[in-house]
Amino acid sequence: MISMQRHLPLVMWAVRDIRRHPGRTTLLFACMTGLVFISATALLFSQALDFTWSRLLDQAPDLIVRRIDGGGWVPLPAEEAVACAQTVAGVTHPIPRLWGVVAGPGGPVTLVTAADGLPQKALNGIRPPAAGQAVVGRGVQRAAAGNRLTLGDRHRIGLDITAVFPGATGLATHDLAWVNADDARRLLGLAPGQASDLAVYLFRRNEEQAIQADLAAAFPWPVRITARSISRLRHHTQAVRTGSITVVAGIPALLALLLILTAIGVGGPAMNAYQGLLKAMGWTCADIVRLQTAKALIVGMPALALGLASASAAVFYPPAAAITAYWITGGQVLPALTLNAGGAFLVMIEIVAMVGLPCLATVFLTSLRSAAGAPRTILPVDPWN
Repeated sequence: MISMQRHLPLVMWAVRDIRRHPGRTTLLFACMTGLVFISATALLFSQALDFTWSRLLDQAPDLIVRRIDGGGWVPLPAEEAVACAQTVAGVTHPIPRLWGVVAGPGGPVTLVTAADGLPQKALNGIRPPAAGQAVVGRGVQRAAAGNRLTLGDRHRIGLDITAVFPGATGLATHDLAWVNADDARRLLGLAPGQASDLAVYLFRRNEEQAIQADLAAAFPWPVRITARSISRLRHHTQAVRTGSITVVAGIPALLALLLILTAIGVGGPAMNAYQGLLKAMGWTCADIVRLQTAKALIVGMPALALGLASASAAVFYPPAAAITAYWITGGQVLPALTLNAGGAFLVMIEIVAMVGLPCLATVFLTSLRSAAGAPRTILPVDPWN
């Protein structure tokens, strides 16, 4: 309490000085808020996208086995593939999957026939589709004609939409259609007993790299194996690259802000005369530095708070998140995202350190330099004396 009473006059004096220069204060506030908003939006989006993808991939199979030949991907016999995979030590649960991409009313639609791999929150209260039915994502629903969905190019079939995946799962279900296995085989042109690939779960997830050679050798035909960690690394790299490009672009803006602060701190004859007058009145160099630091904090802290709050709303508020994604990814149309805010607090601390500390250091050093002189050296000289 005593400390607050001691510093209250200095804070009031700082507020008085700020009100004397409204244009300068508004410029600094707007520049810092804009810089924090741009940097924080990029880093928060990158972190949230990476964290959300990681949470989704935690539910994914450890390994995906696809059969290949000279022409690329081909279907594999489901029962034979399961039997071959079960001969490998460490494999606990091989599941043949039936999925593919077909033409839809608004573009390509990804078909799936099982709930394995779908986010758990996407399945709450949703019954598996029967023949002639489909559970679709929000993007597919918007393109469909009412509750009737027509899929396929050569083999076109109509399906009744019985449910829609929640909007919070849009990152994984935006263009997804969950259909019956018989309908999927008709659309994909697969024969009974064939599967698109084999999802393999391991007893120890950290052995996914070591077991790949044995698993590939267990099949009588060439296969391509994709590990969950590789998919995680690919998504992580994409998320980091997406955010870092925007942050690097904001470095010139930070340098420009530091130059503005330096110019204001160094000031000119008017600033020197003001500080000389304060020193003549008994102010010490430390008092003047504290005054300039208090002014910087009074302007900078609300600017940091407003910039961080605006960035959080732009990233985590679904309607705004799609616009933010379109801007950061360079024009890619993404679904109305609902990203996970895990790790956002640490990113905000990084932004405060990246923007706030250099600005505060600049104010401190420039005010220390300009206030270090004796009053007679910085007060204006009357030419008539």
